[in-house]
Amino acid sequence: MINWYPGHMAKALREIKEKQKLFDLFIIMLDARIPLSSFNPEIFKIINQKSILFVATKLDKTNQEKSLKLLKSYEKYGKVIPCDLKAKNAYQKLNSAINFYYEKLKEKNLAKNKLTPALKCIVLGIPNVGKSTLINLLAKTRSTKVGNMPGVTKHEQWINCKNYLLLDTPGILMPKIDSDITGAKLAITNAIRIESLNLYEVIVEMYKLISNQAPYVLQKINLLPAFDEENVFIQINQYAIANNIVKQKGEIDLNKAINLLIKFFQNLDNIIYD
Repeated sequence: MINWYPGHMAKALREIKEKQKLFDLFIIMLDARIPLSSFNPEIFKIINQKSILFVATKLDKTNQEKSLKLLKSYEKYGKVIPCDLKAKNAYQKLNSAINFYYEKLKEKNLAKNKLTPALKCIVLGIPNVGKSTLINLLAKTRSTKVGNMPGVTKHEQWINCKNYLLLDTPGILMPKIDSDITGAKLAITNAIRIESLNLYEVIVEMYKLISNQAPYVLQKINLLPAFDEENVFIQINQYAIANNIVKQKGEIDLNKAINLLIKFFQNLDNIIYD
């Protein structure tokens, strides 16, 4: 079973539960390539009817038509903003959406003759979904570390964005990934650190996932779909031979071939896995 749940994730989830009353808005980030599998259901246990804004990132890397259909399932819980964080209109879309909740709070406080403090927003999501990128965009500065690997943010940071404050948090996975298919989806989108997993298990599940969801990808590199371990490794060996991935003595370099395939799968565009 593909699984990865470092200690800092468990600690972060506990601390969020303890501070739940502080937050006015929960910004839940999703990966548009896995709009269902990138949601951590543990988060629902701590929201307690607070407002929710779903932000689906990496829209530029997915099949948008299919992704947008799946994202509609979140509309019953809160507002949904699909976006590419690198797009020119990303700041306007996100800033406007968050200010909508600020104006609602302001209207409520005015009715009570109360001043309105900055809206306190917590940004949550699985690793490598773009939390720090979103915060840097809204803060218009490189205020947080950004990296294309899970686990870059390991502690909380409040960021001031005028009408609202953003709390960055470490990426939090589900304590238990319910299936190898889900694990493969998280691994192929860089939510799980590959180095911490069994390389052979990962490639088998990834290959099966691609075979099911996007067999045309394999055809482009002259491989066939495969749905069991034996046939997956037959295809990997063929890939190694075709691309001359060998050691000094002419022996196939299986680990190198696997790592190259994993990187190839992780960088695919116009794809959805859910």
